[in-house]
Amino acid sequence: MDKIAIIGLGLIGTSMGLAIRQTQNKDIEVVGIDLEPTHVSTARKMGAIDRDVRTIPEAVRDASIVIVAVPVLAMRELFEFLPEFLAPGAIVTDTGSTKKDVVAWAEELLPDGVSFVGGHPLAGKETSGPKDAEAAMLNGSVYAICPARSATPESVQVIVSLVQAIGAKPYFVDPAEHDSYVAAVSHLPFMLSVSLVNATSRSVGWREMAKLAASGFRDISRLASGDPIMHRDIAVTNRDALVYWIDELIKDLHSLRGMVKDDQAGLERALVEAWEARARWMLGREGEEGAFEGLKASDQFMGMLLGDTVAKRFRDVGQEKEDPTIYRRD
Repeated sequence: MDKIAIIGLGLIGTSMGLAIRQTQNKDIEVVGIDLEPTHVSTARKMGAIDRDVRTIPEAVRDASIVIVAVPVLAMRELFEFLPEFLAPGAIVTDTGSTKKDVVAWAEELLPDGVSFVGGHPLAGKETSGPKDAEAAMLNGSVYAICPARSATPESVQVIVSLVQAIGAKPYFVDPAEHDSYVAAVSHLPFMLSVSLVNATSRSVGWREMAKLAASGFRDISRLASGDPIMHRDIAVTNRDALVYWIDELIKDLHSLRGMVKDDQAGLERALVEAWEARARWMLGREGEEGAFEGLKASDQFMGMLLGDTVAKRFRDVGQEKEDPTIYRRD
């Protein structure tokens, strides 16, 4: 029987265990360990692990796959500790949100004969801990895979097969590229959410303002409820890329500020550009310039409701869903 050890039974680690158990492979035993005893008992009750263990050596001993699902900055110390106890031929993978440092630590510290295949399931919630874990969270998600240079082709295929078995989509990416990309589309949104919550909640008028905060504020502020330790580690291990994208956001906000102040036409163009870019992304058409051009104007009612320019694009998206040829470029 193959043994899979999960170190760290928070939201992602427990969800991984649940997803593996749902494959109903009777030839796999899943064991788990966490520094927080209640996490272990919760994961066990939920059926994410077959049994819990008391020590990390006991967890990884004879394990064919070791899944490290701990905060990123804890991984280096863990990689320093593991070599003495890992079985020859074992595969170590992780679920960390940054990859460049993690892969480098693995290449430096893990022993010969052990393959490291870095991973990052692009799924999650604003909550932390095992109580909100679910296998379905991983189903259909993109799962970044970043093998170390020393990883064997066979070990990479094992992790790819595991990712596919839990319903996720393997996506091979260079660790540095991964960190640059997720800094923009994952880590920056979190920082934006934090900044919004801090800026508004520090206002002397927050008590009354909070009574008016509705779905828009709730949606954008949701990410600020994420695990502070996890996101601190993400920022520290992806500092340069995140600072770059924060600077880019500041530039764009400053530009929007100027438009709000005295450039109504420019503001409308910026709003339409953002609406259009998001619509393309939602339709899976990102990168297709001009995809919304050359179609008939919207009807008078939609024009009155949304404004002619935005209403036209709104209707065009609906037409594209019914007739994909609308997107055809000459």
